[in-house]
Amino acid sequence: MTTVAAETSALRCRDFRLLLVGQSLSMVTYGAYLAVLSWYAYRLTGSPGASGLVLGAAAVSEVTTLLLGGALADRWDRRSMMILADAGRLLAVGALAILTAAGRTDLLVLTACASLVSLFDGLFHPAFGGIVPATVPADLIGSANAALGFVRSVSAITGPALGGAVYASAGMAAVLGLTAVAFLVALGTALALRPAPRTAAPVASRPLRDIAEGARYVASVPLLVSIPVAALALLLSEGPTQTLLPRLVEEHFAGGAGTLSLLTTAYGAGAAAGALLYARLMPRRRRAVIVYVSWSSAHVLCAAMALTTGLPGAVALAAVRGLCGGFGFAVWETLLMHVVAPDKLSRVYSVNLFGTKALMPIGFALGGWVGAHAPAAAVIAGGQLAGAALMATLLLSRRIRAVD
Repeated sequence: MTTVAAETSALRCRDFRLLLVGQSLSMVTYGAYLAVLSWYAYRLTGSPGASGLVLGAAAVSEVTTLLLGGALADRWDRRSMMILADAGRLLAVGALAILTAAGRTDLLVLTACASLVSLFDGLFHPAFGGIVPATVPADLIGSANAALGFVRSVSAITGPALGGAVYASAGMAAVLGLTAVAFLVALGTALALRPAPRTAAPVASRPLRDIAEGARYVASVPLLVSIPVAALALLLSEGPTQTLLPRLVEEHFAGGAGTLSLLTTAYGAGAAAGALLYARLMPRRRRAVIVYVSWSSAHVLCAAMALTTGLPGAVALAAVRGLCGGFGFAVWETLLMHVVAPDKLSRVYSVNLFGTKALMPIGFALGGWVGAHAPAAAVIAGGQLAGAALMATLLLSRRIRAVD
């Protein structure tokens, strides 16, 4: 198989094409929705606290259903779970769009609808993560994850830009309307999916028991023990970085929103390039080592970006950081799909997401508190180097290093 064919081979599979088309559109418009949600909350009330209330309620809602979503998706039909989640998100966003267009949205309505969308997010993500291997042959899972990683990275750039442009020209109702249309398309493509049937017969779900079983499974597999370590690394590194990056831009580069956008765009472009690089190289051996070296390197590069005083150098470091992160993430997702038992894959995804999302608010608070007593550059660099050290400790385990 040629290199170019390896990059696009998963696209020859009908179900994967449907999945990618539906999710590409919803990722972009959902990114647009998230980008302007906090701003709209602020404009509704004139209070910065309103933004925190809406985003915090949405985050708590998603965490509430993530573990349940993983348990259900491993026992129930994952395609049906996606259909239910997309239908729920469509109704919630559509209702908010209608109320906003009619001038009947207040902070309570906005918080309730955003929370409802996030409740269905928690059901959707584990089902989506578990269904990907059923849409392609086993030897094309890497190609599928490379394509998804590329789309995620591009969406992270284009979504906020689209949200800002549509909000500025047509208002919040238009952003919500576009998001609802995208969920409608995603719902249609999910209905058209015909994924490979499961080899095992369905088992009646007992959510609490299944969640506990999934947690025990994560603790029993050497590779998956890294999930809580990675969650702690993100708490120490990404929480402070996201909280203090605007201040760093102002202090180090005498910049504003444009400079911040330049750095985040460079990171997103690098992550997209990392996904494409994975599609070209498609490593088959020592993949656990590759993941943790890539992620440790990304942390070190972010620390260097925080400490540099020249904007061109910072942009270059952000791009290479994104490349390392995007490459490592594509390897990680493929490795999970090869290593994890199919009937536990959605629960592993839900535990992975739960650990990250549940701890991140603590990271935001920690970054804000420490940042009030120390320079932004020092806090970001210290947190990122701590994250790199935690990732590197995983390489000390022979059992993890042995994972191919």
